[in-house]
Amino acid sequence: MGLAALLGIGRPDRMMRTIDEALDAALDALPGTQAVDAVISADGRAALVLLSDARIALVRTRGRRVSGREVAWPMLRQTYDGIVVETGDRRFGDVALVGVTALDIRRLGQAPMAPAIAEMVAMDELADA
Repeated sequence: MGLAALLGIGRPDRMMRTIDEALDAALDALPGTQAVDAVISADGRAALVLLSDARIALVRTRGRRVSGREVAWPMLRQTYDGIVVETGDRRFGDVALVGVTALDIRRLGQAPMAPAIAEMVAMDELADA
């Protein structure tokens, strides 16, 4: 454990909790790429990121460090616990995306189909006026 963690300052572990954090992590790990959308593991330690040129990147965190690499679709495998990305790289290893399903992967880059609740309320108010 680092000194900052012992003193209670800083973040001992870098986690990805929002899509924006995953996109930022992808830019940190793979400079020069433009990230569009992401799906994040339930534990916040890994994410699959859709890049602007339709490639996908795997981003993972270890402590404060973030690393990433481009992966191909056939490297993804569905398991009971989520998606496993078999990178074939001994240093990077296989990465589990806990709680992520094949449906989550298929939705990468797609616009949400249903309007947000706030938009529906606004439409109802306009219809009543």
